[in-house]
Amino acid sequence: MIQLEEALALVGKFPIRTGTLRVPLKGALGRVLAEAIYADRDVPPFTRATMDGYACRQEDLPGPLTVLESVPAGRMPTRKVGKGQCSKIMTGALVPEGANCVIMQEYVETGSDDKIVFTASETDKNIDPRGQDLKKGDILLPMGTILNPGHLGIISSTGKLHVEVARQLLIGILATGSELIEASEIPKGAQIRNSNSHQLAGQVRRAGHIPKNLGIVEDHTETLAERISDAMEQLDLLILTGGASVGELDLVPRVLEQLAYHLEFQRVAVQPGKPVTFAHRSGDICFGLSGNPVSSFVQFEVLVRPYLEICTRAIPVNKRIRISFEEEYRRHRADRQFFLPVRFTAMGTCEPVKYHGSGHLHALSDAIGFAEIPAGQSVIEKGDKLNVRLI
Repeated sequence: MIQLEEALALVGKFPIRTGTLRVPLKGALGRVLAEAIYADRDVPPFTRATMDGYACRQEDLPGPLTVLESVPAGRMPTRKVGKGQCSKIMTGALVPEGANCVIMQEYVETGSDDKIVFTASETDKNIDPRGQDLKKGDILLPMGTILNPGHLGIISSTGKLHVEVARQLLIGILATGSELIEASEIPKGAQIRNSNSHQLAGQVRRAGHIPKNLGIVEDHTETLAERISDAMEQLDLLILTGGASVGELDLVPRVLEQLAYHLEFQRVAVQPGKPVTFAHRSGDICFGLSGNPVSSFVQFEVLVRPYLEICTRAIPVNKRIRISFEEEYRRHRADRQFFLPVRFTAMGTCEPVKYHGSGHLHALSDAIGFAEIPAGQSVIEKGDKLNVRLI
């Protein structure tokens, strides 16, 4: 059994290089940027007003000031502001030449002779100078950015409507277990519905890649070997769920070895999710995850997702927060790092959800993340701060 950090280092040695392609900006959400984005001009591109009011010379206040013109956003001023003068201006409009401040319209009295008087005792400049935020050529988004809606707005502000992104991986999901039936079927006897494939497909999509549901394979050595071989001819990566432990019918590690895959590890010191296999053969990559749904969920988030980020050269998004525990929590064994499903409380803390173990799929319905309890720590006191990995 190895530590999670060791497992991450091992999988990182065998990345799938995805290559890149150019896509329309409207289809780039969630993709990994394969080029840097630079400012194509200063931001703001001109000195602009940050308030509705009057652009004037601050040294002329409180006035009276003669109003020369009205300058809405998007229109060029036609008059230079001189001594004793001002221009009515809207938020975002270009500040006319000669003006060095904008007084808010709430602090202005207007006369009948196109003159105004400033009624407050002092004012801020209320002006953003050209290039205050960015200079032309400044980097806006580095290569490796996982694009969110805000990033799409930033890219479009540079005039780009197509971007270079990492190619998405086609990831197969094959559920193993003679007890499994498809989700659409009615279980009989000891049968259970296959929920893992749908859960993992959602996680693959959320990670920015393309899932392919390969269905179910029974616990039969030859059949499993055939399905794995067939799958790898059309996939970038294969995720197997179930059959990853050491029982008589846990066939995945043995079959992978029979197919000449090299197994880097079969157990990682995490709870839930200790039985997990990473195997490779001449560029083919397989992850063997647990059949227990909470375990496979955790294994994907802490091991498979980081691997996919390595493959696409993505800059990982920090999804951890530091938060206080609302109540005392104790666990019987502390030999592994524990990922405990938790939820937020009204007090701004977190607390465990009702959780009966790695097979308790419905615990995820109320969870906002997993509290990371280090190996060796069996007691969490009320008020203790822990890292919570948001999901």
